Amino acid sequence: MQLDYEFIEEDKKNTSPIRIRKLTPIQMPHIDMDEVKNGRKAFTKDEWIDVLLRSTGMEPEKLDDRVKWLLLARMLPLVENNLNLCELGPRSTGKSHIYKEISPNSILVSGGQTTVANLFYNMASKTIGLVGMWDCVAFDEVAGITFKDKDGIQIMKDYMNSGSFTRGREEKAASASMVFVGNINQSVEVLQKTSHLFEPFPAAMAYDTAFLDRMHCYVPGWEIPKYRPEFFTDDYGFITDYLSEFMRQMRKENFGDAADKYFRFGSNLNQRDTTAVRKMISAFVKLIYPDGEVTKKEIREILEISLELRRRVKEQLKKNRRYGIL
Repeated sequence: MQLDYEFIEEDKKNTSPIRIRKLTPIQMPHIDMDEVKNGRKAFTKDEWIDVLLRSTGMEPEKLDDRVKWLLLARMLPLVENNLNLCELGPRSTGKSHIYKEISPNSILVSGGQTTVANLFYNMASKTIGLVGMWDCVAFDEVAGITFKDKDGIQIMKDYMNSGSFTRGREEKAASASMVFVGNINQSVEVLQKTSHLFEPFPAAMAYDTAFLDRMHCYVPGWEIPKYRPEFFTDDYGFITDYLSEFMRQMRKENFGDAADKYFRFGSNLNQRDTTAVRKMISAFVKLIYPDGEVTKKEIREILEISLELRRRVKEQLKKNRRYGIL
């Protein structure tokens, strides 16, 4: 705010000597998406990724390209509707940070225990739950997730599959993405030999193939280094209100077919695999190429990381079926 001060002796009883010359709002009431898309053209791909990561508080010069892509993957549920993401890894890697601190449009559910009424729909008050109020609902410490209602997990599975759920006689739809983050308390090698990568989930989820197959992507949190002071940036990025509004507006667009111009999905991908990969492609394109203009080389890079994040889910399902764990 810029103020002017002009004291007039003769008029001191009728007017204030202080006037507002200029007011710039801190929070963004709206955002000009054309400004963002045109501004993106002034950056290279790597420069734009660095700006996005600095906007979340990270210093990209201290991170390698692989870690940068995994950090971007954490942002996918914030730009894509109904995208289900899981990240399990060691402590102190910032798994829940972005969902709690960066966007006012996401909510982090801590403590684990919740109810169908709180999460989906309260039949007594006839009000929608968290999935209808937020763009992203993240569960911290997945090991502690419990539902007071017996049908809670079944309703969650229906929602994760279709973006809708039934309560009473009504079917409700919502667009919130679901995120599950938690800690792995042993090495990944040991976990792979003795169990599976979804082991930290409560038994009702960890041994339910239908639930796990609805997970669109699995981010390998053990590849992200534990946070140290030098990983935090003191350089420029977007203010969080601007970044979060950009991500919210991008949820209205869909680039799921961006790869079809250059690539064709093979027969090894079933319908859920294809849906998951398309959602990730769309979200990555929204983040990195918001104008939708992407070359074959650029879409190949996105396609490869998207296939990998989905393949990790499929490999665990296949492994567990083979050994009879699930």
